[in-house]
This record gives sequence, structure tokens and C-alpha cells, in this order.
Amino acid sequence: MYKAGYITVVGKPNAGKSTLVNKLVGFKVAITTPKPQTTRFNIKGIVTNENAQMIFIDTPGVHTPKHKMGEYMMKGVKSAIDTVDVIIYLVDASKPTIDNANEEIMKNIANSNKKVILVINKIDKIEKEKILKIITIYNDYMRQIGGTFAEIIPISVYKEDGLDILIKLLEKHLPQGDKIYQDDDITDITERELIEEIVREKALNNLNEEVPHNLMVEVIKFKKRKGIDKKKVYDIDVDIICSKTSHKGIIIGKDGAMLKKIGSQARVDIEKMLEDKVNLKIWVKVRENWQEDEMYVKNIKSKF
Repeated sequence: MYKAGYITVVGKPNAGKSTLVNKLVGFKVAITTPKPQTTRFNIKGIVTNENAQMIFIDTPGVHTPKHKMGEYMMKGVKSAIDTVDVIIYLVDASKPTIDNANEEIMKNIANSNKKVILVINKIDKIEKEKILKIITIYNDYMRQIGGTFAEIIPISVYKEDGLDILIKLLEKHLPQGDKIYQDDDITDITERELIEEIVREKALNNLNEEVPHNLMVEVIKFKKRKGIDKKKVYDIDVDIICSKTSHKGIIIGKDGAMLKKIGSQARVDIEKMLEDKVNLKIWVKVRENWQEDEMYVKNIKSKF
């Protein structure tokens, strides 16, 4: 009896959603940074084994939208909750307080009539005796609002502790059905989109708080050719788009040092992904308040 279905991962920013999906898939389908709202659109990661095909949907961290882009991000989370078979509600064990954001998430998933698995992540960062208390707090609140958890499991993605048990629990609750994707599919994201996300990840990880996380990256050229040694080379041109002129100089850095660092780190990951040499060129452009411009955020909207 083979099983197949969709599993969404929801939670607050920095709970470890993207890291969990990447670890389960065994490939970096979603970028990870310490900054909130790093994930902007629903990203699929596909795991296929002899028992089941699991299509994980990594969603943006739940937050209060401050612009049109944020509104689309939260619509993506709601869409994922409404259309999947199983929901993983991921909680950071080191920050277990049920605040307004947690309450909002739990109310949404309690009303979804879906199988919900409470996954308490980062247990390596707390004393073991605190785990039971966290479970009790979340279980009690879920019952209070009329919902229930199908399963509760503490894990550490960093230590790879409990991931095999989580997979078994997901297999248990998925519906019976045929494979939706081919055996060797691991994501539905295009190479261009992966490149954009890789460059954005390196920018976010290298830039300090002077530049907010609201950068956009666009691949404007993506061509394959034969190099002098007859081996394949990819010519890739990328724009990093920021919302203020004052941010442009910070991204470029003194004598272009920061931009070179971002480009160098991105090229390593892109070459690893494409398995060929890459000629990467990056420019920085300013589009004021692009997060409010329908023309630019429509690309995010289309991925929901």
C-alpha cells in the first residue's frame, strides 16, 4: 500500500523550517539565514522512498505583513495549510512561549481539519526535562481552541535527532496513492530561481542590520556555452535590487569588496548545483519601495 501526499511546514520565523526541509530532502532546496522572513514563497522539496512520496512545502515564517509582498507571503502560508494532507507545526524549543504569532498559527491549523504533527525543534539547546513542559503547554492550548495534534515529536535538525521517527509518522498519516513526481525529482524550483535564492542567501548572510532583508534578486542572463577547454561554462548575470540608494553602497562595499565576497560565495554554491564552471556577474540596482509594486511582487504571488 503506497502512500503519497503534500506536507506543509509552518511556524514562526527562524524555527528551522527551511533547514528541516533541506535535511529531509538531502538537497538545499531552500536558503537559510538568521534573518526573519528569509523564505518568501512556498518551496517544494520531494522525498521518495519505498513506502511513500512526501512533498514538503516550506512556507514563509508567519508574521504581520508590513507591505504588499508580506501580504502575498501570508496568503501563501494560508494556501499551503488549506491544500495539504499533513501539517508540521514547527516550534523552536529555545523560544517556546506561545505569543500572538503562535496563537494565530495554531488557530489556523486547528480550523483546517488536517492531520497536524507538533514538531519541537532545537531540543539540543535546552535541558531535556523542559521538553515535557513545552509539550504540555502546546497540547493544552491546542485543546483549548478546539484542535488536536495527531502526533507530537521532539527533534533536533542540527543533530539529526528524531528525523527518522518523523518520517515514519508522516508516512503513517499520508493518504494512499500513486507517486505524484518522478523518483529522481527533488524540487519544482527552476535553476534560475535556485540561483536567485543562492545569491540572496549570500547577500543576507554577509550584510549586517544596516541593510534590511528586503532585497530582491533577478537573473537577467543565463546561458550555457563551451569554454576554451571544450567544457561547459554558464554565463550568469544577476541584479541585486534594494529599496534605497543608501543601501547600494553598503552592498557594493569599499572598492567593491562586499559584492565580490557575495559573488564568490554564491559562485561556489551555483557551480556545485550546476556541476559546471560559472561566470557570475552581479550588479546592484535601486527600485524604491519595490515591495509595494505589483509589477515586482507578482513573481512571488505566482509561486503560490
